Amino acid sequence: MKCDFCFRHCEIKENGWGWCNARTARNGKLEDRAYGHLASVAVDPVEKKPLYLFLPGTETLSVAMEGCSLSCSFCQNHDISQAHHEGLPYVSPEHVVEYAKENGIPSVSFTYSEPLVWQDYMADVAFLAKEVGLKTIMVTNGEFSEEALERILPLIDAYNIDVKGDDAFYRSVCSGRLAPVMNAIEKIMMHGSHLEVTTLVIEGLHTKAMIESIGTMLRERGVKVWHLTRFFPAFQMMDRMPTSESFLSEMLAAADSIGLDYVFPGNSLQRRPIVCPHCGKETSPRNGRCSVCGETIEGV
Repeated sequence: MKCDFCFRHCEIKENGWGWCNARTARNGKLEDRAYGHLASVAVDPVEKKPLYLFLPGTETLSVAMEGCSLSCSFCQNHDISQAHHEGLPYVSPEHVVEYAKENGIPSVSFTYSEPLVWQDYMADVAFLAKEVGLKTIMVTNGEFSEEALERILPLIDAYNIDVKGDDAFYRSVCSGRLAPVMNAIEKIMMHGSHLEVTTLVIEGLHTKAMIESIGTMLRERGVKVWHLTRFFPAFQMMDRMPTSESFLSEMLAAADSIGLDYVFPGNSLQRRPIVCPHCGKETSPRNGRCSVCGETIEGV
């Protein structure tokens, strides 16, 4: 049986497992390893996703199951994405939505690991959430299959997609490919969903030329918001030093040269305000318009 949840399109034999080790075939059907058994539940500021221009200043209910369609050696959440524990608590889609609604939380986020490999649970939660007026957020590596993207687009209001590097970086460090990610970004932008992109910058692996190349591809696809985030040692890259603030500054300058409207530092002491791309003045995104010139600000 072929799984169409991500770009790999794994052929899974009866009682076998997909590449992600989260999808299996049983009794002639494909299913999740542990549907609804959540590895993490938290109430976060939406800016932590990071989403700076989607419902800014609000909280989001974050949920995650285990598993991932990549194996990035620098994974910052490897204890969830690369792990498989027994006995995790079951939380029904209905309970997730009820909790958010009853506690005045305006959105549900599918995050921390890779929602693509547990997208049937994500879809069930998202459908119920939208029925009661909640917004939905997907934090993803973007390695969609065409089929998965078609299913998911109507259900998700906002995305943060990791663009990890150039194609050589994907193949050598992540066991993935860049092309499906860029294809997904293009189609999400065409669909009109809110999208912000994140790149974890690793000193010694990322270069100015790589950042400029990624930024150019993002600009060509209409992306407005890009987060460049400092790397800290994790998983199989414990021997590397954290990305320095000075190197991040160099990469931010390279990103600025591309011409995207909003470039933000992450995991950093550096801070950048929201600046209106029309008048160049600092403004708040919460009312959807620049407080100085009145022009519409990107986002929701």
